[in-house]
Amino acid sequence: MEKYRIERNTVQETMVIPLYGRWLCSKRFPTLFADASAARLMEKIDYDFSELEKRSDSVVQVFGALETAMRQSDIAWEVRDYLKEHPRAAVINLGCGLDDTGRACDNGMCRIYNIDLPDVIELRDRLLPPGEREKNLAFDLKDPRWMDAVRNDPDDGVVLFAAGVFYYFTTEEVKALVTGIA
Repeated sequence: MEKYRIERNTVQETMVIPLYGRWLCSKRFPTLFADASAARLMEKIDYDFSELEKRSDSVVQVFGALETAMRQSDIAWEVRDYLKEHPRAAVINLGCGLDDTGRACDNGMCRIYNIDLPDVIELRDRLLPPGEREKNLAFDLKDPRWMDAVRNDPDDGVVLFAAGVFYYFTTEEVKALVTGIA
């Protein structure tokens, strides 16, 4: 099996920590949180996890893993709840990285859009190729053109979520994004 190398100090590296957190939580607390996708992805990535492994038993690392897993679970609950009322909605994962929450919430009718920077989407296309009603879109979220790529029938609805991406935005950039979406 070909492994995909992720170098340190790259944008792609920002995907590794939440992925590792979901994997660690699944391994340590399988009855609380099971993420089979994280386990599969960990096998496909060539990355030096030794620094994370050294701290994997620390309270801080375990808490971080639980926080990541619970954030994903909370988002998935909200998306599924929205899809009950809007089954054909567009489900938009902003700054998706290697997160597959949209896919985990798929009701068979919604459309899923995963948006991230081009080099992240390039890796995502290899590791998590899009399904039948799913698109991986290479855009900088600060560039409003991504909104044109996800236009849909307003009656179908839209649910957007972002997990961990706004750490890389200024307050003004978040305001501009929210204003553009509205």
